[in-house]
Amino acid sequence: LREAINCRRDACGTGFIMPGKTPKIHCQILTPVARVADTRAFEVVLPAHDGLLGVLPGHSPLLCNLGIGLLRLRDSEEQLHTYYIEGGFGHICDNEVSVLTHKALTADEITIADAEEQLLKAQTLPSKTLEQVETRFAAIQQAKQLLILARG
Repeated sequence: LREAINCRRDACGTGFIMPGKTPKIHCQILTPVARVADTRAFEVVLPAHDGLLGVLPGHSPLLCNLGIGLLRLRDSEEQLHTYYIEGGFGHICDNEVSVLTHKALTADEITIADAEEQLLKAQTLPSKTLEQVETRFAAIQQAKQLLILARG
């Protein structure tokens, strides 16, 4: 009961952090060319293809298709880390979260100017056919997620 009284809501609003506790989730983000992250976390929020998926310790085993968006995790120092990912797969089992993705970026790898430029380019894409509309929409969504990441 004392631990429950001392816990506080995390900054994401997705869970509770207990002071002095060690994170129980091991999270890896892997691309074909690099291991982008390999850390312990209190919580992980994945951009699944159909919405956000929050992962806390003890989560049921799951394999999910990831979409384009921001992956967030809170590390052992209670720092929030955000990564932009483009699709792939998320695997959750025994407090292990493995993310296999085509592309993963940190905030250090994108500038606000680059993200804004990408958004402007996406907004000027043609939209005469259904395929062009879908391509334009996806490009705009990608650029907006990059802009959120760059702005921190």
